[in-house]
Amino acid sequence: MMKGKPNIEGLSIFAILTLLIPTSGCIVGPTIRTYSGYRLQKSEVAVIKGWGFLSLFGYAGIDIYNIDGSPVNATKVEVLPGRHELVIRNYGLSFVTFYGSRPDYARVAFDFEAGHEYKIKFINDYIVDVSTGAKSLKLPSFSP
Repeated sequence: MMKGKPNIEGLSIFAILTLLIPTSGCIVGPTIRTYSGYRLQKSEVAVIKGWGFLSLFGYAGIDIYNIDGSPVNATKVEVLPGRHELVIRNYGLSFVTFYGSRPDYARVAFDFEAGHEYKIKFINDYIVDVSTGAKSLKLPSFSP
């Protein structure tokens, strides 16, 4: 049997990683439908996705604040095909300081196609049609 010092350094790194991995990840809430009636097939609607990321140090995210003037406050929505005006919100909260920066907003009108999925990257960036790779015009920020 070999005697020696236990590897505390390696154990500490393992313990930190074990704590960080389950507390980090992307967050996408439930899908919000912006139309009434029965749920339609994915081929009949356009899906728009923001994103959220939770870590030990805070939260950051992009969500759809409203569509066509109606509040939504969601990271994933289904819309009927056609032109819709979106207000997108970009925000973050630090758990270390419990202080969140003031959110940035962007307003954009866009033609959404049935059966397509759209991903919102960042404010001052683009909406990307995941189905084709096409990008929207840049999303300019504004203060409400």
